[in-house]
Amino acid sequence: MKYILLFISVLFSLGITAQTGQPQGYLEDIRQELQKKWPHNRTIHLVFHGHSVPSGYFNTPYVRTMQAYPQQVLEAVKEIYPYAVVNSITTAIGGENAEQGAKRFKQDVLCHNPDVLFIDYALNDRGIGLDRSRQGWEEMIKEAQRQGVKVILMTPTPDLTEDILDGNPPLEQYSHQIRDLSVKYGTGLVDSYAAFRQKTKNGEELNALMSQSNHPNEKGHTVVKELILDYFFDKNQWKEYNRNSTLKIIRRVADWQLINFESQVQKGSGWPNSHAYWAWTNATMYIGMAGCAELTGEQKYWDFLLTVAGKNNWQTGPNPYFADDLCIVQPYAMLYNKFKEPHMIHESVRMLDSIINHPRSVSLDYYAEGSHSRWCWCDALFMAPTSFARIGKITGDNKYFDFMDREFRVTYDSLYSKPDRLFFRDTRYINMREENGEKVFWGRGNGWVTGGLTIIIDHLPEDYSSRSFYITLFREMMEKIALLQDNQGFWHPSLLDTVAYSMPESSASAFFTYSLFWGINRGYLDKDKYLPIAIKAWSALHSIVHEDGKVGFVQAIGADPKKVGLDDTEVYGTGAFLLAAVEYMHYLKGEL
Repeated sequence: MKYILLFISVLFSLGITAQTGQPQGYLEDIRQELQKKWPHNRTIHLVFHGHSVPSGYFNTPYVRTMQAYPQQVLEAVKEIYPYAVVNSITTAIGGENAEQGAKRFKQDVLCHNPDVLFIDYALNDRGIGLDRSRQGWEEMIKEAQRQGVKVILMTPTPDLTEDILDGNPPLEQYSHQIRDLSVKYGTGLVDSYAAFRQKTKNGEELNALMSQSNHPNEKGHTVVKELILDYFFDKNQWKEYNRNSTLKIIRRVADWQLINFESQVQKGSGWPNSHAYWAWTNATMYIGMAGCAELTGEQKYWDFLLTVAGKNNWQTGPNPYFADDLCIVQPYAMLYNKFKEPHMIHESVRMLDSIINHPRSVSLDYYAEGSHSRWCWCDALFMAPTSFARIGKITGDNKYFDFMDREFRVTYDSLYSKPDRLFFRDTRYINMREENGEKVFWGRGNGWVTGGLTIIIDHLPEDYSSRSFYITLFREMMEKIALLQDNQGFWHPSLLDTVAYSMPESSASAFFTYSLFWGINRGYLDKDKYLPIAIKAWSALHSIVHEDGKVGFVQAIGADPKKVGLDDTEVYGTGAFLLAAVEYMHYLKGEL
């Protein structure tokens, strides 16, 4: 049963819904051929017949053949069947309908001797009506089946000029006819229309999957590709493909960050030292990058981290009592764990010892003099206590855990809302309210906390007296946070006001996705309850990665919820994304 659940979770992670008119066995003979090695294999021909969508039209008149679903299917099939010789042949013509496609069917399609034929015409068939459309489809189906071709019918991708959630829009009528034809002739079925409709019902923005009103963009083509692949992959192949796909995303995001890092350092922001090499912004990214380096084993990521650490002379930020300036201790500790060079943590140990030996006792009221010498804002719980926890584990000295525990409890008592199971950003926000009258709970602020809790729990000794406190707090928060996920799988800048802040926020979403998989992987969160939430979160999260690897929808530096857009990014957003992606990979690999 657990393997069935895992397979289902993988399908959900790829956005797949039930859509096939035949079981996976429909192409079993083709799948067997794809697994044969030379000299026993043969060429497999996949033919895609239809109109502008399989042709690769995105924004007319530009044709993006390599991003359209026929090419995406070829790449995916070849990834899983490395010995196979596969031809992906597109016979589609933009603007054509099924009646026209049937007239040239023998000459242009059957001449390729297809093993599998995909037919996708319904989008344009609205111009000829249901009866003429049906006649064209039936002619092609019967002619192909006479030649022993496996036929897979495809319902249309959307048209934004129609309301896909309307009771019976025109494209649904054509989709219904195609489903009937699939049953009548015993063909395969890829129900693209039903998949897009379900995504819309789930709250996803259809515009995000379309390049213009009647053409999907690359992400929209990916939806169709994943439906088709269900005919070619069994559950183990899906797992392999999902792992490979995730690893590609991780590398793409990490590589984009390497290329753009120095320009981000130079650009900075309106906040002093916001992008210094030792700053908390970059330190968060380094933590994610170190996780990427550990997962991939690629030296270039370690080399990058060693370079920036050298630029810092392995020192912390200038103010040892300011939590943000201690975040850099974490990547130093991760580098030490990898290379075991004492100089990598020497300055960090000295600085933390100094804080422990000369503790501050000022009020955590935000406006109190000297309040920022303690952890008076919830972000600090990712920056500072985690650094003490990492050094505590390296040295084996409980003094780091004891100090961390005392200070964490003070912040907890000051900012944690037990009824809400969430943290206020700082004392200024306790009595503030959003436009809808709800309390102000900042998405990323609480992401900082749950992300910090995972690191603390990971590094505390098993027998440490307060360890159960942190585990209980983590479970309490994640139970509430899971309830605040939107229909798409995201969390928003403001956790309790998703009307004023209707856009997703990826740094919060990434921290929560990371925390969910971390909790599932280590048994702190019930798998049956939280896995669907985590899978949905990952599916949403990787959808906002640009083609070049830039992570979008990252709220800029700030202290509370702010508006954010797809083009907005920041280094800590990259770090949070990499943490989530790496933890998801651990789940897929079953490593933990």
